[in-house]
Amino acid sequence: MTSSSQKSPLAPAGPSRTMPDADNEEKRVRILDAAQGLFLRYGVKRTSIDDVASEAGIAKGTVYLYFESKSALFAALGRRLCAESFAQAQGVLAEAKPLNERIVDFLDCHIGRVNRLIASSPHISELSASKDALATAIYDDHNRRMKSLLVGLLKEANITQPGATEMFLAAAIGTLRTGNLAEKPYRARLAAITNALIAGLTRDGGSP
Repeated sequence: MTSSSQKSPLAPAGPSRTMPDADNEEKRVRILDAAQGLFLRYGVKRTSIDDVASEAGIAKGTVYLYFESKSALFAALGRRLCAESFAQAQGVLAEAKPLNERIVDFLDCHIGRVNRLIASSPHISELSASKDALATAIYDDHNRRMKSLLVGLLKEANITQPGATEMFLAAAIGTLRTGNLAEKPYRARLAAITNALIAGLTRDGGSP
């Protein structure tokens, strides 16, 4: 793999407006899928735009039609992951399931899923550092939106105490470090601590 995060001097600002919209989106998805696979396999530093183009089966110049640099491509991946997570979380809120199960589903969607994806790579440290360096604003905004959804979900159980939302988020993050990260064992640990938090916070009618 080679390293090349330089912006092409001839790279247009965005996709050609002469191409059909469906063609634009199909190529953009191919580029993002290729980049995600390469970043996970080889890390961000060792992956070049040439590598992404080759993996996607398109010309290097076509990649630059959509993304002006490797940093922009990484940020776009962050936006896609956040959008997928938010859509999935909204679906969780609408499900006809017991509240404790929906809270576990929500926290796994928000915390577990992304961490499992990153942990699947041998370059976990680099990917985490790149996430912080290149997509901080994207993930900060996503976290605020997800926290707002969790506040609404907890209100269904009359859990409105100050700091309650942070307790559930901290539990989901802490549970990552207490055992196997695989989905089934992680969710089992998460369910146990979620049930304990709900029981404690709803005691005496939800009063602090």
